[in-house]
Amino acid sequence: MPIPTLQTIADMVNVSRSTVSRVLNNKWKKYGISQATADKITSLAEELHYLKNEAARALREKKTFTIGVIVRDITNPFYSQLVKFVEGALYTKGYTIIICNTGYDLDRENGHINVLLSRRVDGIILSPIQKSIENIFKIKDRNVPLALFDCKINDFDADYILVDNEAGTMEAINYLIDQGHKKIVYIGGNPYDSNNRLRYAGYRTSLSLASLFIPDHYVKHGNYTFKHGYEAATELLRSDNVPTAFFAANNRIMLGACKGILDCGLQIPDDISIVGFDDFETATMLPSPLTVIRQPLQEMALNAVDLLLSRIDNANNIPYITSMLKTEFVIRNSTRNVN
Repeated sequence: MPIPTLQTIADMVNVSRSTVSRVLNNKWKKYGISQATADKITSLAEELHYLKNEAARALREKKTFTIGVIVRDITNPFYSQLVKFVEGALYTKGYTIIICNTGYDLDRENGHINVLLSRRVDGIILSPIQKSIENIFKIKDRNVPLALFDCKINDFDADYILVDNEAGTMEAINYLIDQGHKKIVYIGGNPYDSNNRLRYAGYRTSLSLASLFIPDHYVKHGNYTFKHGYEAATELLRSDNVPTAFFAANNRIMLGACKGILDCGLQIPDDISIVGFDDFETATMLPSPLTVIRQPLQEMALNAVDLLLSRIDNANNIPYITSMLKTEFVIRNSTRNVN
């Protein structure tokens, strides 16, 4: 059977091709097309398995209705959940997405940006690597609408969707201090990463306000991995100055630290308390469910989509916006009061 077209349906219903197009693009009410005719056209389109010609639509409207979404680690539940919400929000607006994963690699990020630009995406939602300013300037130079999330790039004006990392961390550290903890370790990511810098600043501020001293070896910057969390935790737990609590700067680090605690023959929270940034499904499944700082993933995704689509519709006629969202401190069972 030949591939059905708008003309095929028009001939079978005995209406014009433009009438079929208006119905299938949900514009039939605007043009005074009757409900009966609209129902007949949509029913026949479904019966014939009609597919819209997206290439023709792109030429006609000068849009591809495609958005590029670039994240740093798609295997991390933080990013995979956020991408899910972004895809859902864009789908309702008639857009599809191309998902790219950089793995914190600048060359890979550059390659993904080149591919997305060559495919003429209508916009890009990007979680940039801290040193990726040259890569993202390429997007700006092409006048492709851009929304950045999860990372602030110094000296680069754009639309940003961020969370208050410093305030969120301070709330968690203050909670540990209120429970009597004075020996609190910070296990963080790359020291150049803006999120890590802000979370570390929150940690330092809270301890400073409580007049608590921070030994140098209680600060373990590295990367956002299970391995780093594990190695930092085991090293400190086997040292001469064992802490009473850990703060983990993301979910991967937190899981690694938990494994390290258990491998050292200790229990959470009886022997060691732990809190961390990012909520994730596994956090509720451990014998002692983890106390965490939850980021508003759905709100971040919706903000990113709204900002990007506004930029697509209005080009450069609106000022850049930074959407700063609040975190939520979720208290579970991974800390102990030592007062």
